[in-house]
Amino acid sequence: MYKQIITLFFTVTLMVTAIPASAEKAPIRFAVPPWSGAMVKAEIATQILEAIGYTTATTPMDASEAYEALKNGDVDVFMSAWLPTQEMLLAPLLKNNSVHVAGANVEHARTGLCVPGYVSKKGVTSITDLAPSAAKFDSTIYNIEPTSGMYLVVDKYIHNDFEGLGSWKQKGTSIDNMLGNVIKAFKEKQWIVFSCWEPHWMNITLDMRYLKGVKGSEELIAENTINTLIRPELKTTYQTPYMILSRFKIDKLTQGKWTYDVSLKGQSVKETATSWIKGNLNVVRQWLGNLKVANGKRAVDIIETKF
Repeated sequence: MYKQIITLFFTVTLMVTAIPASAEKAPIRFAVPPWSGAMVKAEIATQILEAIGYTTATTPMDASEAYEALKNGDVDVFMSAWLPTQEMLLAPLLKNNSVHVAGANVEHARTGLCVPGYVSKKGVTSITDLAPSAAKFDSTIYNIEPTSGMYLVVDKYIHNDFEGLGSWKQKGTSIDNMLGNVIKAFKEKQWIVFSCWEPHWMNITLDMRYLKGVKGSEELIAENTINTLIRPELKTTYQTPYMILSRFKIDKLTQGKWTYDVSLKGQSVKETATSWIKGNLNVVRQWLGNLKVANGKRAVDIIETKF
């Protein structure tokens, strides 16, 4: 009987130690908004994590839903926190310690309101120039999803009658639909004001101008950083993935090209991500450093054999 117990003990021990640590844990869950640059970014992160033995899951959701999901513990990672534009969404989560800012993955981004170049030449160069020309703009600001940070900030401007915008309205829709309206207006030389941001292909292909801001417009008309948010528990339960995500950083031109490749060239998100990893292993090496996975191998060695 004693011999059988010892045999059983060693059998169970061998079975447990043979299982990689990552396999014992739940998937690392990513919230991904419907923005091409954000989708490629999350795809790159998940491809790298899965290559070194972790399981991931992605859930499409808009920005407001992502913050709510982080608060409720329904997702673990959100890589598209534009700050300060999304500050109103982030602040409550920081206050109750339900989220941790792992770091900025893109710096020198920006958000704002834009008009076509031909409108700018008519003297519309600042947010203060909108109200006097309300009729020409049909008192309408074209924006993205009503749950996005940019929409919520503009909604606050309208509600507070900021710079005479109290009688204006917003047209909030998907990025593709908004840009469809913008491109149509450009072709017809119509007056239009719309939300804009960089990095994005619009900065390369459209002759547009960012409106100057004034005191009180800093939430929207501002330089931004794009940040990676995680649930605080990830720092201890997934130490290696946390370190990779905290080091994940690209320049804004790179993300801008992703949006171009997916939205205009028609490449798939997966194809764009895989191609970028293969062509930029020098950048990925910086993220991985000397980190090791459960079996003791260096993560960077695994990535170099798989890509």
